[in-house]
Amino acid sequence: MMPLNLDPQTLLIAMVFVTLLTAGGSLLVWLQDRQRLEVFWIAVSGAMMSLAMIGRDSLPSQAAVAFTNFALLFSFGFFWTAFRCLRGYQPQFVIIIAPALIWLGLYFIPEFRVSFDLRLGLSLLLLLIPMSLTVRELSLTPTSSAIIRWPLLVILGIQLIIMLQRAVRSLMWPRIFYGSFEVVPGFDILIIDLTIIMLVGNFSIIALVKEKAVRWHHDNARFDFLTNVGNRLYFEECLLRHFQRATKTSQSLALIMIDADSFKEYNDLYGHPAGDRCLKMLASALVASCRPTDIVGRYGGEEFAVLLPNTDMKAALAIAERMLLQVRNMRIPHANRPDGIMTISLGVAAVVPEPGNKAPINLVEAADQALYRAKDEGRDRICGTHLA
Repeated sequence: MMPLNLDPQTLLIAMVFVTLLTAGGSLLVWLQDRQRLEVFWIAVSGAMMSLAMIGRDSLPSQAAVAFTNFALLFSFGFFWTAFRCLRGYQPQFVIIIAPALIWLGLYFIPEFRVSFDLRLGLSLLLLLIPMSLTVRELSLTPTSSAIIRWPLLVILGIQLIIMLQRAVRSLMWPRIFYGSFEVVPGFDILIIDLTIIMLVGNFSIIALVKEKAVRWHHDNARFDFLTNVGNRLYFEECLLRHFQRATKTSQSLALIMIDADSFKEYNDLYGHPAGDRCLKMLASALVASCRPTDIVGRYGGEEFAVLLPNTDMKAALAIAERMLLQVRNMRIPHANRPDGIMTISLGVAAVVPEPGNKAPINLVEAADQALYRAKDEGRDRICGTHLA
């Protein structure tokens, strides 16, 4: 196989230009949204990579060896940090700094400094730490697109195997070697490999950040910020899906509509911040009273809805009774209620859907009518109806 003949100066300029360009692009993305710390750290990683290459060519031989490896270790420490932040974790600066400081400390030992193989072996082993951690973080990062994750995982995996093999060989059979990085065989290949990893890493981070933002907007468009339960759009999607399933399987489907009693008066008495806290407590009480398969949603204002798949009227009334007692036992103060506490009214409806017979809106209307009966009869009670 013919050796790769590249002019070192041309290679250096090209690699520095590419890494600085990608780092600058990432920095611009971060400046548009400074909460995206993962993009900031990938930009810092690219900048450190560029410094490593500049130092390798512009510093005296021994200083170039020390600085280049020091900067590379920092670069891949920040590289790992970017993927760690993507998963919502804080940077661990001890792990970022430790490999670089270990390298710098060892470099002042004469036996280590004069042996190229010892320097190379230890440098590669220390680089394996952030790169292995990056593989772990990337493999745990949720994504719906394999093309975002797997190219970088494959490249990192191959590079880890190559670096480990070369590190073991260098440490087991060390040689005394004086000289600068320019005369090290294969350094051109190594610098290209690391630059490719940096480029693919930039692509992966930006793509994962974009996917995460889309997923966040999608999820939050379906959930209520205040109560952390599904909003009306999400609830109606679930209702339609479960209604269609119940129609196919001839299973009973139940719905509970819930209203906080005299909630307008509660807001007038205690203020809207207290009203928000009350709604949060009511939502948590409803969720606590439900089974894992039940779906709780905020239907609007102080009104909630609970969908009960595969549930008949008797079971639905029992769950509604649990909700009623759960809210009473919370004893949220309400001076305008007879017992001086917040209560709820509940309307329950159940149906076994038949093909072409009833639509989901009929179930909602039946539960809503039952709720109005409960309120007309004095509130703090349950009324139910079964659709024939």
